[in-house]
Amino acid sequence: TILLLTTILISQFFLISLAKTEVYFSLYDNPQKEIIKNINQAEAFINIAMYIFTDKEIALPLIDAQKRGVKVRVYLDKSQIESSYSVSRLLVQKGIKVRISTNNYIMHNKFAVIDNCLLLTGSYNWTFSANNRNDENLMVIDDPELIEIFQNQFKNLWTNKYSPERTKELFDIAKVNILTVFPPPGQLGTRVININSASSEELTSILQISEPLAQKIITLREGLRGFKEPIDLTQLPEITSLEWEEWKKQGIIIT
Repeated sequence: TILLLTTILISQFFLISLAKTEVYFSLYDNPQKEIIKNINQAEAFINIAMYIFTDKEIALPLIDAQKRGVKVRVYLDKSQIESSYSVSRLLVQKGIKVRISTNNYIMHNKFAVIDNCLLLTGSYNWTFSANNRNDENLMVIDDPELIEIFQNQFKNLWTNKYSPERTKELFDIAKVNILTVFPPPGQLGTRVININSASSEELTSILQISEPLAQKIITLREGLRGFKEPIDLTQLPEITSLEWEEWKKQGIIIT
């Protein structure tokens, strides 16, 4: 027991020691380029909470990420429903999940969690002005403890602090049926997947995950010589409680 505890403490120490933060200042370091680079490297999911999102040069890589199977979730302030420069309508039209905050004042968060292993945050809104006119900062952080805090906050915002009415208003303005992006729970029926025998194709199609994440599941399965129970999947940091809850709502049973 003492040896195990010592091993855990040493592991945590090295995780903290290895954690790093990179800082980018607009007008000097081109934060936009760093955001796009990390979006292009995403393999599992990109969870975004952004006050103002008008930069189409960032929106387009998000659309490409969605096409390659990366789950993209975008949580926005209510001002982005009708703002003439907002990319919210473009994202919705491309099938990306967008939700609008319940906050009647300002949803002022500016952060993104990528694959549960990278955090992007700072004063930087995802706008042309933030990169080319304003004095702003962007921090890129790989500290697991901070990432967990922000991921938990995103989950809370996404599941408990979004307005169905405002979100539907956005979809209506974009002329997109909201049920095509957010189908009612159980609409697709019950689907069962055995993670000890599922192929890469079955993992991607049923769990709606990317090919790289499916390969990571298979590699983990081989390393463990089979999963003892479905929860073993959470040994992969990319599979969070938010994924589990969405699979459950979609009628997906993992065995």
